Amino acid sequence: MRNEIITSCRRESAFRLCLITQCICAALLALITLGTAAAQSPTATPTPLPTLIPDPALTTAYQDAVVYAGPGETHVQVNLLRPGVQVRVIERSRVGTWVRVLRTGADGRTLLDGWVISGYLNLASDLRFSHVRVNDEVADANPATLDSQSLKQLYAYPVMPTISEAMRTVYAAGQARGNRSNAVSKVGDSLVANPMYLLPMAEDQAALGAYDFLAETLAQFRRSAGVESAAARIGLGSYSVFDAMWATDERCTGGEGPLECEYRLKQPSVALIMFGPNDVKHSTTEEYSERMREIITYSLEQGVIPVLFTFSYHPDDDLWWNAVNFNLALGALADEYDVPLVNLWAAARILPDYGLDVDKLHLKNSGFTYLKFTNGNEASYGVTLQNLLALRVLDEIRRALMCAGEC
Repeated sequence: MRNEIITSCRRESAFRLCLITQCICAALLALITLGTAAAQSPTATPTPLPTLIPDPALTTAYQDAVVYAGPGETHVQVNLLRPGVQVRVIERSRVGTWVRVLRTGADGRTLLDGWVISGYLNLASDLRFSHVRVNDEVADANPATLDSQSLKQLYAYPVMPTISEAMRTVYAAGQARGNRSNAVSKVGDSLVANPMYLLPMAEDQAALGAYDFLAETLAQFRRSAGVESAAARIGLGSYSVFDAMWATDERCTGGEGPLECEYRLKQPSVALIMFGPNDVKHSTTEEYSERMREIITYSLEQGVIPVLFTFSYHPDDDLWWNAVNFNLALGALADEYDVPLVNLWAAARILPDYGLDVDKLHLKNSGFTYLKFTNGNEASYGVTLQNLLALRVLDEIRRALMCAGEC
C-alpha cells in the first residue's frame, strides 16, 4: 500500500513538472516569435526620448541685482539676486523695465520673490513681453519710504501714463484739421534735439528684444520720427519756442516760431515735449509753468496731443531742488489739462548717474545709431531709456485712440 502511494505521488509530481515545463517553453516560444516579428516589421521604430524645450521665462542676472518689493528703487529691498542663480520671470511692469522674478526650491518652497530691473538679467532671446503678465496693481514707486514731501509727490506720478478720454477728443479734432495719425514731433532743447533721440526709429535695423509688442507702433511712426524737427534744437527753451528768431529751419516762413513751424510742416497727431535743463538756469518755477502752459494750450488748439516728459537731474547740482519743482510743475499741468505725462525723472533714478553723461546734464548715449533694447541698454544709458519711453507712450496712444479696439 505504501509503495502504491509513493508511486502515485511520483506520477503526479512528474505530471506537474511536465506541465510547468510545457508552460515555460510556450512562453519562451511566444517571446521569440514576438521579437522576430518586431524585428521584421518595417514600421517598428524605437520610442524616442523626450525633447527638452528651453523655457524662455527662466533667466539669471549678469551682475548682483537688488530685489525690491515693487518695480522701483523706492520700494523696500527684500533680497539680492546673485549672478548665475536661476529665477523665473512671472510678471512685468507696464513699461517692461522691471520684472517680477520667482525662485522655488525642490520642495516647492519660495526662496526668492520680488522685482528686479529687467536690464540686469540675461533674458532669453525668445522671451516676449507680450506673453508676460502685466501687473497694474503695484505702483512704480513707494513714496512712503521717502522723507521729502516734494520727492514723494514727484515719485507718485507713474512712469507711463494712462491715456485719458479727453485726449480722444483732441485726437478727433486733429484728424478733422488734417493732422496725420502716423506723425510725431519732438519739441525741446538739446536733450531732445540729440540725433540719437527718436531719429533712430527710422533705421531699418531695430533690436526690440523682449519688447516685441512695440513693433507695430514702431512701424506706424518710424518714417515721421526720422524727420528733423524745427522745434528741437540746442539752446532752445520754453521761453523761445514761440520766438521767430529761433525758427532757423529754412522750411519756416517769416513770423513763425519754432513750434508753429513744426506743427505746420509735420501735421503731427502727437508731440513729445521736454524742456527743463536750460530753463532751470534762467527761470523761476512760476515762469516755467506759465510758458509750458502756453505750449500745452497751443498744442491742444492745433489738435496735437502734448506728451510732457519730466527730466533727469543730478542731486549734486546746486539747482537740484529747482529741477524737482520744475518737474512737479509739469505734473500739476498734466493733471490740470488731463494730458499724458511720462515720468522719465523717476525711471532714470535707478540708472548709473541717473542716466546722465559726464557733464551731469545731458543724457548718456549708448553709441548705437539704431534702437537697441537688448543687453540691458535701457538700464545703462539715459538716451536708450528716453527712446524706449517715447516709443512706449506712442504705443499707449495708438492702442487707446487709433486702433478702434483692434490692437
